[in-house]
Amino acid sequence: MKIWKLIYIPIITILSTLGTIKILDSVNSISNQNHKKKIINGYVIKLKSCFDLENKNKRKTHESLKLIEYCVKEFGVD
Repeated sequence: MKIWKLIYIPIITILSTLGTIKILDSVNSISNQNHKKKIINGYVIKLKSCFDLENKNKRKTHESLKLIEYCVKEFGVD
């Protein structure tokens, strides 16, 4: 009976430690994904305002390409 107690406590400790590490890793992963989404949404808002989508039919193709190049350089999107 004493042998089971000696084995039982370390096994429970190891399993609970592994479970805690797994939970912390998944929380960190979700946090990173949310941060990336915020950055992307910020770029989307800035680029939409720069592209002037309301007047897209009034521009010629080469003018639209120049506008896109300008917006990408202005906001530093790679």
